[in-house]
Amino acid sequence: MSLKFDKESSYVMPVFFGPTSMQCRPGSHMADPYFKGSHYAPGDNHVINVTFETDRELLESMIPECYTLNDPYVMVSVVEFTNLGWLAGHTYNLINITCPVHFDGKRDHLDGDLVLVMYENHADPIVGGRETMGYSKIFCEIPPIAHYFTEDKDVYTATASEWDFTFMKMEIDSKAECPDKDALIKMATRSAGKVHYKYIPDVLEKEEIGKVPNFAKPAVACPTILPKWVKPDDYPFEIRTPEVKFCSGTVKFETPTWEDMPTWYNVAKGLSDLPVKRVLGSQIIHYDEPCEYCTCYKLR
Repeated sequence: MSLKFDKESSYVMPVFFGPTSMQCRPGSHMADPYFKGSHYAPGDNHVINVTFETDRELLESMIPECYTLNDPYVMVSVVEFTNLGWLAGHTYNLINITCPVHFDGKRDHLDGDLVLVMYENHADPIVGGRETMGYSKIFCEIPPIAHYFTEDKDVYTATASEWDFTFMKMEIDSKAECPDKDALIKMATRSAGKVHYKYIPDVLEKEEIGKVPNFAKPAVACPTILPKWVKPDDYPFEIRTPEVKFCSGTVKFETPTWEDMPTWYNVAKGLSDLPVKRVLGSQIIHYDEPCEYCTCYKLR
């Protein structure tokens, strides 16, 4: 008797052991306090971010033609995802790097935050987000956000590294005035959600080996969106009102050599090439994250 795939279930590799444990559905093995009905308990999230203006032409050269750039802005967000229901209360950290784009298709017409890259410090959320929704997720080391005080500053700092090379440094001063709060609010209000470009390389047929490069054409290549979350009527958990403080800060991407970051050198080099023309501002945010992803869909 061979493996039979359940058409009502989700599978990711390795498929040999049945549907993924991450699928959220009634009657599963998940239990309180992490799971009720068909919903995971929300995570307790802490965010610091910096948004800066960069070179429009350079940023546009990174964006697939299905999207158009709204503003030459890049937002870098460092997030501590804590006490996550879908991870049985575990925690991980991420760095989300986005820019505001517009999609004008045959069916869908919307603005969104294009995820250029999302670094995470654990494999589980990387695998799930890449293979299902098309998040551009890769790994790096992300220590917890540090917080310290001086006489005139209230400072938050964050770093990112791979193979012991620190390629990003961020510093936020909660007492510093936000240079362009209106631009940050406009960008957030306009967005319909996080948009992506799902790309999975294909493998050659046997007859093609040696004639054309392998993995050079896509098996899947399409834009997707995870819309902003709307609380379902049957949602059983309390969600706090987000606490947001506007302020200012800095972010710097160091230029690596290939030897520093051999696997994802192209990403870190691309980020370091983006000039910081001006900082629009920073935010310090504390909010509850429902971690519900089943509303993700292909953009047409």
